[in-house]
Amino acid sequence: MKKSAKRTPRLPRVPAVKIAWLFFVLFFKFIANASAQNPDGSRVNWMTIEEAVKANKQSPRPILMDFYTDWCGWCKRMMATTYADPGLASYINQNFYPVKFDAEGKDTVVFAGKRYEPTGPGARLSHPLAVELLQGKLMYPSTLFMHAFTPEKEDFQFKLLVPGYLDKQKLEPFLVYTMENVFRTTPAEAFSAAFDKAFYDTTLSERINKMPWIPAKTAFDGNFQSSRKKLVFIHTSWCNSCRVMQRGVFTDTSLTSVLKPFELIDFDAELQDPLFYLDSLYQRDPSNPFPFHPLTLVLTRKNFVLPCLAVLDEQGRILDAIRLYANETFMKDMLEFYGNDHYKKMQWAEFLKSKGKG
Repeated sequence: MKKSAKRTPRLPRVPAVKIAWLFFVLFFKFIANASAQNPDGSRVNWMTIEEAVKANKQSPRPILMDFYTDWCGWCKRMMATTYADPGLASYINQNFYPVKFDAEGKDTVVFAGKRYEPTGPGARLSHPLAVELLQGKLMYPSTLFMHAFTPEKEDFQFKLLVPGYLDKQKLEPFLVYTMENVFRTTPAEAFSAAFDKAFYDTTLSERINKMPWIPAKTAFDGNFQSSRKKLVFIHTSWCNSCRVMQRGVFTDTSLTSVLKPFELIDFDAELQDPLFYLDSLYQRDPSNPFPFHPLTLVLTRKNFVLPCLAVLDEQGRILDAIRLYANETFMKDMLEFYGNDHYKKMQWAEFLKSKGKG
């Protein structure tokens, strides 16, 4: 039999980088320490692009870059409404380096190792940096999200440009998408739709309540017996992409049949209870600085990020640890691959090819 490591499904577009769990912050309840209003009405602590890049090198965070012009009415409205929201502004100030950039400004700017000078003294002349970063699509306001700075290239691995006015509800998913590294696994439009479904779909409650989740302290109490495979969903209450997965992905009707072979185990990574797994006891050690339950490291093969799925066979042995946000398409294929025992006969790439996805 082939080694399972060669059969393991992998989420697409996940570069080998270390994801810092310390950056995850509770979004919807984070409203403390809101900044005072700026003259433009916003509560965001705006920086220059050069200040943001310098700060990012010292302490990595994503960059949010707002492009505006003096004559743009919707730019002013976005400042006075969206960026004036105390909770939203606090989240941005805590987790991003926010940049407000005049797309027709006259300052000389150095970015990504290049020098950008204004094209002339006249009014309504676009700044060369705005032209480049907006890819020639000079629509205002526009918001650019940048993450995963690469020192060798003096640039960012991830850039997402969102043109037009964004209210709070439209901006929220893009903030989480960037901050919680969802961009490594899922298209922005797909996550935005799942986000809206998870937090704003009022018809979802019944489906959520019907999901057969088993608490981790029940599943790992030393007495749990099952002849079925297990899908352990590792999350926290403050991880927003985790909440989108649990509410918006697991409840998707396309997954109903492929979830049937699995016991679904709900594992809050901050659980305080002692847990038994494969006849071993795992419990929190107050002297250990690791802030999560030690079983999370075992189930994720010592590579713990949020969210995470651990796939266990009928005997509880780890088949796979799937890190970061998983969308419906990937979940359906992965659950079929393991749930129907395809992993015993073929590699993941072969399985996808058999489904016409190779």
